[in-house]
Amino acid sequence: MGSTPLLILKALPFLFMTLPAAAASLPAQSWFNQQGYVGPSGSRIIACHGYGCARRMAISVDGAWLSRARAALRSGQGSPDVERRTLGEVIRSYTSYLATSFGGKPDEPGSPPQMSGVYGQMDCLDETANTMSLLLVLQEQGLLAHHVVEYPESRGFFLDGRYPHFTAVIAEKRTGTAWAVDPWEKAPGQRPDILPLTQWRQDS
Repeated sequence: MGSTPLLILKALPFLFMTLPAAAASLPAQSWFNQQGYVGPSGSRIIACHGYGCARRMAISVDGAWLSRARAALRSGQGSPDVERRTLGEVIRSYTSYLATSFGGKPDEPGSPPQMSGVYGQMDCLDETANTMSLLLVLQEQGLLAHHVVEYPESRGFFLDGRYPHFTAVIAEKRTGTAWAVDPWEKAPGQRPDILPLTQWRQDS
């Protein structure tokens, strides 16, 4: 359940824009403008929280944190599989960094409806925006040897009995295989789900 009932009406128009056929031709960065969010600039990220990016905070992922991420990713460029595992560790550290930056109670996994609007709490739209921002920063820094950041994907549209849920996506440069990068069900500091997009679409 990536979006709460409060966000259903907001999410519905976007569902029809994120069908795979439409998304395939759109650059990843365009998603931010379409959602009314702010994409990353250099190492500056406008982090989303409060559900549906109702709250925003400018953070920087430069300095010591980015140096550690750079070292980890450069040492994990042996294969696409190794790079994905390394990305999982980098994103694990990033979500912890976000929680510290927001302050307050750490984000509860799965966006409980009662936490909507609460400072530091994130639904799947917030998680997608924040993960996308980081991935685009890493890509701009030349740190993704085997993957490219793709347009986000969605699953669920009520008629199939599932709430809409969104995720960031990367694709292998050599094969084109798409992978979901989804920390939504994880607490800050835990590894995100990184799994084939075809499998992610089938999950509830």
